[in-house]
Amino acid sequence: MYVASAQAILASVALTVGLYFMKREAERLPSLDGGWRLGVWLAFIRNRWWILGLVLQIGGFALYLAALSAAPLSIVHTVMNGGIALFVVLAVFGLGERVRPAEWLGVSVITVSLIVLSISLSAAPAASGVAHGILPFSLALFLLSVLAIVIDPAPRRAIGLSVASGLLLGLGSVYAKGLTAAPSLLEAVKSAYLPLTMVANLAGFMLMQGAFQAGRGVVVMPLFSALSNLVPIIGGLVVFNESLPSHGVAAVLRPLAFALAIAGAGLLAGFGERPATYAGTPAPQAEEIRSR
Repeated sequence: MYVASAQAILASVALTVGLYFMKREAERLPSLDGGWRLGVWLAFIRNRWWILGLVLQIGGFALYLAALSAAPLSIVHTVMNGGIALFVVLAVFGLGERVRPAEWLGVSVITVSLIVLSISLSAAPAASGVAHGILPFSLALFLLSVLAIVIDPAPRRAIGLSVASGLLLGLGSVYAKGLTAAPSLLEAVKSAYLPLTMVANLAGFMLMQGAFQAGRGVVVMPLFSALSNLVPIIGGLVVFNESLPSHGVAAVLRPLAFALAIAGAGLLAGFGERPATYAGTPAPQAEEIRSR
């Protein structure tokens, strides 16, 4: 258990520091215009610090899987969710980002919601139900992702890109759940869930990088983290006929976690990336930091 806990801590640190490097370098690299200027990605691939961030992401995910194999899901995810607080600290002290009181509250509420959600998780394996309604569920999330970007009134659409990224990354996890239900490795390779998992995660990753360029890390990272954690649970309920806990502490904690996550996301979406003044000086936005 101690080894698994150490692996979870290292995984959380690696994933968080990897995101920090990606955010830092994204502000210095050419604009992706939301993540879809494919030619600009060459500049990202050639940037050693951005690649280091990507390597840390891969290594952190490997450590996460190793921790899951030896420790309860609730313990691993509780440790992992501490990465949000670490990222905010790195963004404030490493990137010089300023955080408004409402944003501090939003980040805190989201962090608490994910910890509560982790506590409500069971270490027992989930039932491997057959997927129903995966197409309408996918279409709904795709339309919500497009809508989030379109209705964002800010010129750079940082909030919209963050929401869309979280929704698609979460959808990728739903597809991955379907992939794990394959009876063999060969069937998994042949499954339609494999390309769907890859496409959803790639699209979410591209939008995440666009969000990093468009807005402050203290806003965009907690937003897409919360949504990418909530969508798989909703997908389990809707697509795989899983059920919410019906008794015990988990029956209270799971709905509470949903409510807190929505409230925290609402605070960040409502107050994030709006011009603010501190002691007569406007708070720097992402585009100002990148131009320095």
